[in-house]
This record gives sequence, C-alpha cells and structure tokens, in this order.
Amino acid sequence: MGGTLARSLSLRTSLLVTVIAISVFAVIIGTGAWRQRHAALKELEAVVTRESSMIKRAIDRPMLLGNDAGTRAEFAELARSYADTTVHLASFTGNITYSTRPEAERRDLSEVLTDPGLRDLTGRARREALEASLLFERDGRSVFAHVTGIPNEPSCHHCHGASQPLLGQLVMMQDVTPILAGVNGRILESAGISAAGLVALLAGVILFIRRAIVDRVQRITDASTAIAGGDLNADLAVGGHDELARLAANLHGMVGGLKKELGFSKGILNGMTLPFLVADTDGRVSYCNTALLHMLGLDGTPEEQTGKTVGDLMFGEPQRVTVTDRVLRERAVHTGQRVTLDSRKGGQVHVVVDSAPLLDLDGNLIGAFSVYTDVTEMQRQQARIEEQHARIARAAEAARQVSARVSSASGELSEQVEEASSGADEQRGLAVESASAMEQMNASVMEVASNAGSAADLAGTAHEQARQGSVVVEEAVACINRVAEQARVLEHDMGELGTQAEGVGRIIGVIEDIADQTNLLALNAAIEAARAGDAGRGFAVVADEVRKLAEKTMQATREVVGFVEAIRTGVARSRSATDEAVRLVAQSTGLAGRSGEALLAIVGTVDRTADQVRAIATAAEQQSAASEQITRAVDRISTISGHTADSMRHSAGAVSDLARLAQELDAIIDDMR
Repeated sequence: MGGTLARSLSLRTSLLVTVIAISVFAVIIGTGAWRQRHAALKELEAVVTRESSMIKRAIDRPMLLGNDAGTRAEFAELARSYADTTVHLASFTGNITYSTRPEAERRDLSEVLTDPGLRDLTGRARREALEASLLFERDGRSVFAHVTGIPNEPSCHHCHGASQPLLGQLVMMQDVTPILAGVNGRILESAGISAAGLVALLAGVILFIRRAIVDRVQRITDASTAIAGGDLNADLAVGGHDELARLAANLHGMVGGLKKELGFSKGILNGMTLPFLVADTDGRVSYCNTALLHMLGLDGTPEEQTGKTVGDLMFGEPQRVTVTDRVLRERAVHTGQRVTLDSRKGGQVHVVVDSAPLLDLDGNLIGAFSVYTDVTEMQRQQARIEEQHARIARAAEAARQVSARVSSASGELSEQVEEASSGADEQRGLAVESASAMEQMNASVMEVASNAGSAADLAGTAHEQARQGSVVVEEAVACINRVAEQARVLEHDMGELGTQAEGVGRIIGVIEDIADQTNLLALNAAIEAARAGDAGRGFAVVADEVRKLAEKTMQATREVVGFVEAIRTGVARSRSATDEAVRLVAQSTGLAGRSGEALLAIVGTVDRTADQVRAIATAAEQQSAASEQITRAVDRISTISGHTADSMRHSAGAVSDLARLAQELDAIIDDMR
C-alpha cells in the first residue's frame, strides 16, 4: 500500500483531500450537534423554569391562606395535567410536604431522589436560596430537574414564623426523553445531509483534480518517459492556459532545444570523414563511423561494434589499455600519440591519435572522443623524400666546392677594387677640401669687399648726417634761447601773481572784520529786541537773519582765505621751479654749442675714413677675381676624382654581387643537404 501511495499522485491527492474534507466536516458536524443540543437544553431550561415559576405561583395562593386542602388540590391537578412531570415541595429540613406522587409525601428528598447530582443540588438548596437545573438519566429516560429555593418572606411569617431564612424548596422533574429524541433526530438528519454533501464535494473535487491535474500530469509523465526513452517526438500538449499548460509548453521548448543540440551533434558526427570513435566511461564503444572500420579492415556496420572495448575494436585485445582508456582514467587530453595498428585485411596502419574527455555541463565525465589520422602514406612519402634528399646532398657538396673557389676569387678581386676605390675617394676628398677652402677664402674676400663698400657708403651717410646734426644743433640752441626768454617772462608773471594774491588776502581780512562787526551788531540788536518784548519781535527776526548772513560771510571768507593761501603756496613753488628751469636752459644752451663743434670735427674724420675704405674695396675685388680662377681649377679636379671613385664603386658593387651570389649558392646547397 505504501509503495502504491508513493507512486500514485492521484491516490495521494485523493486521500489527502478525503482526510481533510472528513476532518473538516467532522468538526463542523460535531460543532453543529453540540450547538443544537446546547440550544435545546437552554430552551428546555427556560421552559421548565417558566413552568416551575407558574407552578410556584399556583400553589402560593392556597399556601398563603394556609389552605392545606387547596394546596393538595393544586398538586393533584398538576399530576392529572402533566403526567410526565413530578413536583415535590419539601420543607427546610428536606422532608417532602406536598408531591404529585402521594407515596413520596412525608419522606426525605434524599430517599426519593436517586441521582447523586440532584441530591447534591437539593442539599445546597436547603442552605441557600438558589434556582438551578440539572439533566440526568433515570431508568433509561432523560429527566430534566429544576430546583428552586423558597425564601421565608414576610407574608409567610404568620404561619412559619421568622426564625428560618428558607422555608423549603420546590423540586420539579420532567421527562424530556421525547424532546431530546427529537433533538438527536435533527442532529442525525443534519449529519446525514452533511455526509451526503461531503460525499458530493469529495466526488466533485477528486473528479476535478483527476481531470484537471492528475490526468494532465500523467500525460506529461508518459510523454517525458517516452522522451527519456529516445522518442523526441512525443506529444506534450495538455491544453489550457494554466501552470500545467505552461509547464508542458516549456518542456516542449526544452525538447525542441535538445532536438536541435542532438541534431547538431549527430550532424557533426555523421559529417566527419576522419576515423573516430566515442567511448563511454567504462571504455566501451558507444559510437564509431564507417571510416574507422575501413581503416581497420573490418566489415559490417558501426552499430555492430557498439559495446566492445576500445582495445578489442582497435587491436583485437579486449584487455589492452589504449590512449582512450588513459584519457578516461586521467580526464586529460592526449594529442599526437603515434600508434601502429594491424589491419584485419593484412598490413600495418600508422595512425596519430588525438583523444579528449567528454564532460557534461556539470563537469562530470560521460565518455571520451578519439580521432585517428592515418599517416601510413605520409610515412612512405617521407622515406622517398629522405632518399631524394641524400642524392641532392651529394650533388650539393660538389656545387659547394665550386662555389667556395668562386667566392675566394671574388674576395681577392673585391679587396683590390676596394683599395683602388679608397685611393680615389681620398683624392676626391682632398680636392673637395681644397675647393671648399678656396670657396671660403673667395667668400671672405667678397665679404671684405662688400663690407668695405658698405663702410664707404656708411661713411658718406655719416658725413651727411653729421652735417645735418650740426644744423639741428644750431636750431636747438636758438629754440633753447627762446625757451629761456619765455621762462624769464613766466618768472616775472609769477612774481606779479604773488603780489596780487597778497592784495586779495588783505581785502579778505577787511571782509572778515566787517563780518565780525555785523555779527556783533546783530547780537546786540537781538538783545535789544528781546528787551523790547512783542514790539521788537519783528526786529529780532531781522537781527537773527543778519546774524546768520554774517556767519555765512565769515564761513565763505575762511574758505576764500584757504584758496588764496593755496594759490600763494602754488605760486611760490612755481616761481622756484621757473628759476630752476631758467638755470637748466642756460646750461643746455652751453652744451648744445659744444655739440655743434664736436659734430664739425666728426664730419672731417668721416671724410678721411671714406677715402681709405674705398681703397680697401678696390684691392679686395682684385683678390676675389684671382681666387675664383683657382676655385674653378680645383672643382675640375674634384669632378674627375668623383668620376673615378664612382667607377671603382660600381666595380666593387659588381664584385660584391658576385661574392653574394656565391654565398647564396653555398647557402642553397647547405639547405639542400
């Protein structure tokens, strides 16, 4: 059973849903039954309590009157009207005074009542005023008891006195078996309806789970099992748009990717023309191609070789350790391994083995891939090439000896040509140096002649400029004399300006005195106006205005005094500066006169220098003509030497080419060897 549950999703799901549904419905039914029974008991308690209250009121009327016969008549009426109800009225001692069962009168409640719970309840009612209910079983019947304590009220004192707080208790017992049977019937009916609903719900849920989930999962499982078995065309479609549909679509996409990858891998394997094989982790052939069988001289198909060890397929020895086995053991690539195989049809096959481990995406070893390159024909060609190489080596040795002799002769000739070329180069170098020296000397002579001519021109220019300078100096002296005259006039004007400034100062002093007197008079007038009172108020205003005008006059006078003082100070400084300017002008006049005399002396010296420079220029021109003739002769010698050196270099180049060709021939022969 446990194995079946573990393998069946449908069974596990159905069992889980059934257990959960039954548990939930059991809780619901149990809770409903308890609530129905509890509600029925509450209702029954209310009814019995109400009936007990009515009975108490019915028997209270004759008891209050002390009518014993009337009280018994009420109990007899209760017995006739309510056959299923028993009522006991007991005293405070527990003795039954009145009862619907006459045989119980004058007996204690503890003797009549058989239920322990009810006896305890009536015992409490003798001690305290309470009102309580109790359900118990008696002779297979359900009885509901209600106990009510009867207090000793003032209306009862005329018969019973006031000594006891409780007069007794009223015990009412009703057979509620039919009522509880109806309640239990309704509970069973609800349970049956709930059970039917549970069965319907379970059937619907299980059917839905089976069709919407389990059957579709089973289809996906069957298809995935077929795919795992190699059927990549198994149908994964389950319909719908839910998670299972998306799962099926994802699996379909994954299978499509696997088909593409496997198709790509198979395409590569089928397209390989080199012999190869694929081995599993146990070293057994899982795939090989026809080219490998042809190389080994085996008949049949590649599928017939599947399962053999690599040693059995390649060498006919199942236990032989091959390169592929070493790759599987070491999990490392082996390349360029030369192996000699025996063809099944006779002869040997020389191969180069390249083998590598195959790993899955998690890095786990899943097999090995080995490629075999047939180099048998290559080795035969290599043997023929080695034989031809030996023959060429012998011919090359003879050619090398001839080349050595040619190289030796060309070396000697090259040394002789090099020596002649060196002499020609040396001669050419000396001629070039001589020509260069003559050119430098000629350039120096020409430069001297040019400088001499330039000096003569400069001397003439200096003579003219000195003459013009003398004229300018004379004009400068005249201008300086006029400046001195103007400075003396300015000095005289400055003196007069100082005198006038002193006169202005005296006038300002007089104005200050007048302003002081005016201010004093205005003050006196203000005092007199104050003494005159209201009559002199207008005069006081005028006096105040006069005083303000006098103060403004004094302020303006002080400002004018400041300006006049500044003018006097400036005039004094200007007069001093003018005196100094007059003195400097006089000194400049003397210096200008001496400058004119010096310029006249320079004019004479420049004339004499110009004559001498012209003589030097003439001699330099004659020397330059002679040096030009020497330079042309040296250039001609240099040209002839250059032609000779070029010819020798061409000869040396030809000899070098000959020696180089001999060396190349020697190198070619060495390569051939």
